[in-house]
Amino acid sequence: MSIAFFLTGTMAMLSSYFAPERLQYRLRWLFGAGAFAFIIGIGIVSTAMRQEKSAFIFANEAKAYIGIVEDIPQEKPKTQAYKVYLPDYDKQVVCYVQRDSVGNKYLQPGDELFFYGKIQPFRNMGNPDDFDYERYMYNQGFAGSVYLPREAWQASGEVFSSPEYLALRCRTYIMDFYKSLGLNHMEYSILCGLTLGYKDELTDDIKQGFRTTGTVHVLSTSGLHVMIIYLMISFLLGFIRKGARYYALRPILIILLLWCYAFVTGLSPSVVRASIMLTVFCVSEVARRRNTSLNALYTAAFFILLYNPFSLFNIGFQLSFMSVLSILHLQPKASRIFYIENKYLNELWQMFTLSLVAQLATFPICLYYFGTFPTYFFAANLVIVPLVSLIIYTMGVVVAAKVFSLLIGISLYSLPLSVLQGLVWAMTGVISFFESLPFALISDAKVSSLQLVLIFILILSFLLFFLKKNSKGLIAGLTAALFLLATGIYDNLQEDPNQLIVFNRPGKTEILYDEISINSENIKPYQYLDVEGETILVLSENLFQNQVADEKLAISHLILINDKAHSLYHLSQLFSVRNVILDGSLPSYVRHRLSKECKKLNIPCHDVAENGAYTLNF
Repeated sequence: MSIAFFLTGTMAMLSSYFAPERLQYRLRWLFGAGAFAFIIGIGIVSTAMRQEKSAFIFANEAKAYIGIVEDIPQEKPKTQAYKVYLPDYDKQVVCYVQRDSVGNKYLQPGDELFFYGKIQPFRNMGNPDDFDYERYMYNQGFAGSVYLPREAWQASGEVFSSPEYLALRCRTYIMDFYKSLGLNHMEYSILCGLTLGYKDELTDDIKQGFRTTGTVHVLSTSGLHVMIIYLMISFLLGFIRKGARYYALRPILIILLLWCYAFVTGLSPSVVRASIMLTVFCVSEVARRRNTSLNALYTAAFFILLYNPFSLFNIGFQLSFMSVLSILHLQPKASRIFYIENKYLNELWQMFTLSLVAQLATFPICLYYFGTFPTYFFAANLVIVPLVSLIIYTMGVVVAAKVFSLLIGISLYSLPLSVLQGLVWAMTGVISFFESLPFALISDAKVSSLQLVLIFILILSFLLFFLKKNSKGLIAGLTAALFLLATGIYDNLQEDPNQLIVFNRPGKTEILYDEISINSENIKPYQYLDVEGETILVLSENLFQNQVADEKLAISHLILINDKAHSLYHLSQLFSVRNVILDGSLPSYVRHRLSKECKKLNIPCHDVAENGAYTLNF
């Protein structure tokens, strides 16, 4: 299909170029249409290449592999997760390395390792309303995962030195530098998030506080951070005056340093977008060509999606571009609604409108993915964003003072470090304050894809009416609001089915029916339920090992949990079982044995660890 688009586009552009002079103006659209078709062909090829990279192709057996570590490991309860590139297969996988085998020494980005294991595809747990982890990892470009015990891997000692690996090692050195400052874990983790976009060190409580207040974006390196870095670089290069002989070096140096920062932070979509936009500005300045923010934004989107079309499904990409697009289109218009003469009040109004239009564009996406909305987002951002700017500026001063102290042998960074710690504590105090307010977070407000489209139509229609005074916008907005209300009423009128759910929780038990909850903390030896003619027996202990029965008891659904000694051969002598469900708390070898017993006894069996959660509708 891509060849057809390439040929069609090429023919259309050539036809426009070689058309007779008298027809060139009439056929001027051919070049644009041909270029559009050609770009579609490029997109098809790029998408196919990304799909091939994420496809699972590994054998269903353990094999030896050579890999290259691609990032700093993520700490898990019992393992360390490494992103590893397999050059022989051109695939990315996640290696879960047993923690004891690593100790305190991490493999660094670029380190080569040999390992032996069975690479498995990513699978969802199959629980209702669970996050689609399989699709997420596919879009991230990972083909599978493997668990490596201490004896299954070994570092080769060879180190690869590509620019990306060097940048990630540089990030590691910066993180080690932060540790050398004597910061506590909270301060260290927040600084890693604010300046480097590394959030693995953050505790769940800190992350939740930022989510509740609508300020979680400051923990992900984004356009805000890139702009602050841009202003810092511009200030440091301020001695190169405009009109000077070597002034062209200034934008070139800015571009180089911006992309160095982008590499160090891991090339997240928001940083790449901001870096491309500022690069376009700098290039246009060197070339003395006029440029607009929207052109720079569209250029950034084009190159990001050209390199990786799957970025379109990245939530950070969607939120970043929607917020910037809204700011560029709407913020100038919104700020002119009221004219404020006072300079400081006007700055406050500008910040209010900027935050408002950004949230206006992103809150439907947040409702769709997360079902939450931070109530005090504006007030929190009004305080947090300036604090983040001050923290980053102060961090730059601390770094400069630390380096200068090492050169002269006298400690000069104690004062700026104290100021930095004070700013971090002030920011966390503000977060805690807003988080403690009543109704700080509206939850359970998730919308469907249809409702998402209707919300966007509603917003755009009313904006068209208020800004352009177009009556059609009002009609379209009211129509969208009517349909949105109708879908909400329809959803509320739909009665939730009466269900029993056996969740897939590795090593744990979770069974839910109405107000009855059976979990690892309240397990009883057995529990019997009779629901609308369906008999359900939850058995957690091998209670009937030495018992016999004159007549079998009919059981519709037998749920086996916890005990390794369960035997279907013996239970089938006591019960007439129609269906067996194996819980995730059973070890894999026990579930495998019981599944084979069910097969021999011709009893249907559902293993939640293999087939996902079991749902029984009444």
